Amino acid sequence: MSDLSNKFEKSALRKFLLNRRSSYVSRNDFVNNLHIHVQPLIDSLVSRNVSIFQPYNNEIDTNDLINFLFSKRISLSLPCIIEESNQMIFREWKNGDELIKGKYGILEPSEKNKVIIPSVLFVPLLAFDDNGNRLGYGGGYYDKYIEDLENKENMVLKVGVGYSFQKINEVPNNSMDKKLNWILTEKYLYKI
Repeated sequence: MSDLSNKFEKSALRKFLLNRRSSYVSRNDFVNNLHIHVQPLIDSLVSRNVSIFQPYNNEIDTNDLINFLFSKRISLSLPCIIEESNQMIFREWKNGDELIKGKYGILEPSEKNKVIIPSVLFVPLLAFDDNGNRLGYGGGYYDKYIEDLENKENMVLKVGVGYSFQKINEVPNNSMDKKLNWILTEKYLYKI
């Protein structure tokens, strides 16, 4: 598949999946057990810098998961988009720290919070498949960040987080797309 047709396919799929998620979430109540299903990973998270994300635009609610991770004294950070360079960084986030709206209106720590290089990324998604492929929003922020880490020989554990209904048969992908190691949903956790 050419890069142009892959880009078009992803763009069309994103629009469909955003509408589907919005419709599905507004019509259904979910028992959100992210914080329960993540427990098999806890031992591997305790001594590491872990990034999480604040839910945005009908993403799965991560607040119970965040509170659970705080209760386990896990060091957390949140993604921040630097507008001047259009790059993503992560800033330390402690329970009770004030959050501000970033570039896309997503809550993030202020500039006074220390920049962290996480070794575990909880990654939002629009879709995922059984092979660990993820469809994001199209900005490439996570893929670029992971690429940069891997070029510096930093190993990072990538956990895709979303609703179980976001699983599709095959996510279109190319060499720039980074595969996930785990998938965490309201219903299950599984290793790729």
